[in-house]
Amino acid sequence: MTELIGLARRDALRPVRRFRAVGRVGWVERVLTVEFGPSRSKRFRKAVEEARGAGECSELAPGSYRVRFLLGSDSRVYSSLARLLQRVRDWRATEVYEGAQLVSSYHAREMAWCASSQLAWFGECRFRFFYGVQPRCSLCPLFDVERAVRDVLGENTPNMIEIRLPRLEALLAGEPLPPLIAPPLDPNWRIPDRPPDEWWQDLGDAEPSD
Repeated sequence: MTELIGLARRDALRPVRRFRAVGRVGWVERVLTVEFGPSRSKRFRKAVEEARGAGECSELAPGSYRVRFLLGSDSRVYSSLARLLQRVRDWRATEVYEGAQLVSSYHAREMAWCASSQLAWFGECRFRFFYGVQPRCSLCPLFDVERAVRDVLGENTPNMIEIRLPRLEALLAGEPLPPLIAPPLDPNWRIPDRPPDEWWQDLGDAEPSD
C-alpha cells in the first residue's frame, strides 16, 4: 500500500517537471503579424488608420496591409492588436500569423484583450486556471505553464473566497441599511435619441441603426 501511494505521488509530480522548462520559454517576447485587406467595408479606412498607429505597418499591395506586433510587457501593444482585430478579424482577407504559422484571429484578439488588462492592473499575468487553460493562452507571452499546471492540480487554490453583501447583511440583522454609493452624474446629461456614431467604432462592420 505504501508503495502504491509513493508511485501515485511521483506520477502527480511528473507533469510539473515536464512543463517547467517550457514555462520559462513562455516569458520571452513573441511576434504576431496581422494581414488584412483589401475590403469593401465602409470601415476599412478606419482600420488602416488603426494599423498605422499600432505596430509596424507596411503596405503589401494597393489596399493590402501587414502589421507586425512585438508582444512583451507593454500593455499598449496588446491593446493596439486587440483594437485592430476587433475591426478586421471577420473579413475574409484577414489572416494572423506567428512566424509562418496561421493562428486563430479570434484567439489572438481574446489573448490581446486579456493580456492588456492583466498588465494594466498587475504588471504581469495573475489569471487563475482553476477551471483549465483557455485556448487564447497558447499565444500569450505572459503564460506561465508551471503556474497553470499547479492551478489545475489545485496546489494554488485559495482557502476561501469571501463575498460580502453589506445591505443584505444589515437587512438580515435588522440594522439600518448602509447608503448606496453611486458615481456622480452630470445633471445636464440627457439620453440621446440615437447612439452616437463613435459608440460603433469597435463593432466591426455593424452599421448604426436609425
